[in-house]
Amino acid sequence: MNRLQKIYSYAEPNTTLVVIMAGFGYPIYYWIWQYLFPQPYENFWLRMVCSLVVMVLAFRGVMSNKLKRYLPYYYLFAIGLCLPFFFSYMMFMNNWSNVWVLSFMSSIFLHILLVYDTRVMILQAVACVTAAGFFASLDLEEGLHLSEHAIYLPIFAFTYLFGNLFYFRNQTEHEAKFSIAKSFGAGIAHEMRNPLSALLSSFEVIRSIVPNGSSSYRSSYHLNAQEVQTLNDIVEDSMKVIWAGNETIDLLLTSIDQNRVSTSTFCKHRAKQVVENAVKSFSYKNASEIRLVQLEMDNDFDYLGSDTLLKYLIYNLLKNAFRHRGMGKFTISIKSKKTADGHSILIRDSGKGIEPDLIKNIFEDFYTTGKNGTFGLGLSFCRKVMLSFGGSIECRSVHGEWTEFELKFPEYHSSKINNIKFELMKAKTVLFIGEEESEIAKELKKIGEDCELNITFVTLPEAATLEEHQFEYSLIVIDGSLDRNGWSLMTRLEGKLSFTEARIAFVYDEEAKRNLYFQRYVDIELFSRQEFLYSPTIALDYLLFDELKIDQPIQPYNEIATKRTVMIVDDNHSLRSITSIMLEKQGLHVVQAENGEIALKLLEQEDIDLILMDIEMPVLDGLSATKLIRESNASYASIPIVGYTGDKSEETVGKISEYGMNDFIVKPTPKDELIDKVAVWI
Repeated sequence: MNRLQKIYSYAEPNTTLVVIMAGFGYPIYYWIWQYLFPQPYENFWLRMVCSLVVMVLAFRGVMSNKLKRYLPYYYLFAIGLCLPFFFSYMMFMNNWSNVWVLSFMSSIFLHILLVYDTRVMILQAVACVTAAGFFASLDLEEGLHLSEHAIYLPIFAFTYLFGNLFYFRNQTEHEAKFSIAKSFGAGIAHEMRNPLSALLSSFEVIRSIVPNGSSSYRSSYHLNAQEVQTLNDIVEDSMKVIWAGNETIDLLLTSIDQNRVSTSTFCKHRAKQVVENAVKSFSYKNASEIRLVQLEMDNDFDYLGSDTLLKYLIYNLLKNAFRHRGMGKFTISIKSKKTADGHSILIRDSGKGIEPDLIKNIFEDFYTTGKNGTFGLGLSFCRKVMLSFGGSIECRSVHGEWTEFELKFPEYHSSKINNIKFELMKAKTVLFIGEEESEIAKELKKIGEDCELNITFVTLPEAATLEEHQFEYSLIVIDGSLDRNGWSLMTRLEGKLSFTEARIAFVYDEEAKRNLYFQRYVDIELFSRQEFLYSPTIALDYLLFDELKIDQPIQPYNEIATKRTVMIVDDNHSLRSITSIMLEKQGLHVVQAENGEIALKLLEQEDIDLILMDIEMPVLDGLSATKLIRESNASYASIPIVGYTGDKSEETVGKISEYGMNDFIVKPTPKDELIDKVAVWI
């Protein structure tokens, strides 16, 4: 019954189409083969029986639950009657004519699609064709003439067998991918519950300190020094939790790409710093567990990869170690060492160990020891990560005593890493802002041709006219040979570069007397022109893959003109309130609206200088509200509107511009970036 239920559930989405095709197809083709292209034999009543049998399935939605239990059996009977039985019977009765041989071949393909289980489909085909042959032999005086037409039988058998095998393989491949996605998603969901639970606990503590609305402290409330310190500690811990949650999301977005790990974000990292951060930020169950981990990273080294992926690899190994700690004295040691061809990180625990016959399987997908809450993807994921780094992972264990994982990294300047970089560069995109005939541009063109690097060249005036979403590159190189007008354009350009995730390099002349000055919210790497031209390949390698030394001049925020009014349109009450508090502290008057419809009404009543507009809202969404504002003849038609969105995909950013928004900002937004963005527009 389970096998039949599975067949029926797979076919159910196509059942309505089958009803239409068979219910009307059988009578229609009677007319075609009887009158339009007459065939030796036709059977109107058999066609009507097949049509009525299939039409019963049209009423499956209104059947009682008792009848629905028998639908898988009925479905299999209907398909068997209408496909292998009917078409083989008609082929026999028409003396194996070309029309009916081809028709029977067509029925085979439909049969394979509608009954995907190989065993059931083959048994059904044999049974139905045999039955059709039996009834045809009773009606035919001369018999079936099987020996004369045996040439067709190998073709039918081949089509049935291999067609089904290919289709079955596609189905199993699809199920495997779906299972991986489902299991990995469940693991990510589990990881996200930890930071969310921590945030919930933090807010519960805040609620216990801060009086509620029914409290007698209506206008003011004094906190003692201990309560203030507690609140500050909670805020700091909550920020750490939020960043941990963001890292988990980053892992989901950058880790599994079918059977490999995405390498699009790979760059140079220091191993010791990443491992120390992983050990410190791991979700320990209690304080005593922290003391069980001994970190001795005496041999620090560089590796090419992702800090997020290595961190979660360490998380996985720590989690497995604690899960299998056993009853005796337990410790985890993390050490590093230099090897003949690179570096290794050794993670050793004194837990239960792994049985010898199991250790060879632990890096396979879905292999699990049966522990609750495991999906068999953790160590498989670790293996994929290390392979993407150009390294490997090995496991050694003595059952009942210890387990040691060795993470092997190649030398950063090895040929293996250079090959990975070469492949990565093919997927990188570089924007050069400056004159295309400059020395820097010419050197970039040479490298681009050698490494298949995708480079776009625009002048500074052209770049200043681009929208923010048009700066989504891996690297932006700016030629720093600027005159007074150039520096004016550069100031305009910086405001548009503030939200790109690209690395930004400003190539300047060391002998220039001008004081280099950039806005606070743009991370810019200052790179010597002389150094770039001396070795362009090394310079580009550094800019694409190394840890940049970002110029961070001390500079005050953009000044906000006070006595201005900002409207915040968002259906999230908490987000509106928090954003309002931040802007009111800057001296602004803030008006709130929970959807686009209310915003339009408030625009008729208030003089608004700027709108922060959420994109997705009930009643009237942000894009529709913006379109109505822009198309109106009111005085507020040209008011600056900044989209407030959690989705910065190319499609969404394109719609933001298309519907008339002037700019956008991505949630969640740090206070400094929010203030600077508002300052730009008011």
